[in-house]
Amino acid sequence: MQIGILQSAGIAGKIIEHALNHPEHTDIFTPIIYSKENQNERNVSSDLKFGNISAVVVAPGSATELKFNGSMTVFVDEHIRVAAVMEEETEELTGEFLAERARKAWNCVKRDFYCSLPRIALLSSGNEQTDKELLAPVVAELNSNGVYVYGPYATEQFLSEGNHIHFDLTLAITKEQAQKVLTEVAEETYAKLQTALPIVVVQTGYSVTYDFDEGDLEKPAQALRNAVYTAMEVCRNREDYDQAHHDPLQKLYHERRDDSEKVRFSIPRPKTPSESEQ
Repeated sequence: MQIGILQSAGIAGKIIEHALNHPEHTDIFTPIIYSKENQNERNVSSDLKFGNISAVVVAPGSATELKFNGSMTVFVDEHIRVAAVMEEETEELTGEFLAERARKAWNCVKRDFYCSLPRIALLSSGNEQTDKELLAPVVAELNSNGVYVYGPYATEQFLSEGNHIHFDLTLAITKEQAQKVLTEVAEETYAKLQTALPIVVVQTGYSVTYDFDEGDLEKPAQALRNAVYTAMEVCRNREDYDQAHHDPLQKLYHERRDDSEKVRFSIPRPKTPSESEQ
């Protein structure tokens, strides 16, 4: 599998070199470095279009931070996956917006991580009235439509009791709340998947302004490897999911449904002799 790695000027090149010298990546993937030094920084789009690379990974230390309209950021760690309903301060929390974001998270876990029946935990907004009047009705509606979202859970209690291990994804209300969860549970080397896109784009948890110590590149190098492995996992899962759902078999018969369980499972009353003669 060929993975494109975006590198800009600065320490990113040293981090990439340190990461790729690790023996774990040998024969697993082929890195293609996009940088001004290689004079190919503008070829990413065309290589994705023609299938020359399977995914794009942004190296730590690069001055590039990718953001796409309509996408959703999912923070991926060995112990937890986290996403935020409101990633921007300008976004408004409404029932419709919450339901839309919850479905995106649900579809991400199904397709990107190949989980057939995902379980999503929704964290509390911190306001009891909002939880009761906005969050709870949306959760009930989603569950009635087969999108299994549970909560809202108080953040502190949720983390202290380790309840995140029972869910495939934790959905925070704000980006700050998601960062708090990551600080408590995740390692510093987590990856950031941009989901709900036709391409696979993964970044590391390091911001573009992070000040790296050139004498200790092991953590950012590990973060880059985790991002690459996440990209590879998502590529394979999407391929398997799409293949499995490409041409499903048609139903051989359609069951007649009745809302009344009493009607569906009632036993017919035996006929009396007089009724049989008629």
